[in-house]
Amino acid sequence: MLFRQLFDPTTSTYTYLFADQGTKVAVLVDPVLEQVERDLKLLTELELQLRYCLETHIHADHITGTVQQLIINN
Repeated sequence: MLFRQLFDPTTSTYTYLFADQGTKVAVLVDPVLEQVERDLKLLTELELQLRYCLETHIHADHITGTVQQLIINN
């Protein structure tokens, strides 16, 4: 199991990356739209395939990056 906690300083929010190191399948939790490029770069560096994005709550201070992440990775 791979785990990374990613921070967005503009919104002071966290995005979490979980992945199975064997299958290389990854999930992003609470991605931020402005950090899509950072997240994609990390996925590429770690040779991971983004399969899922999850939202744990609604964000009043920023727009989710979930839709953008899934469009790019499909």
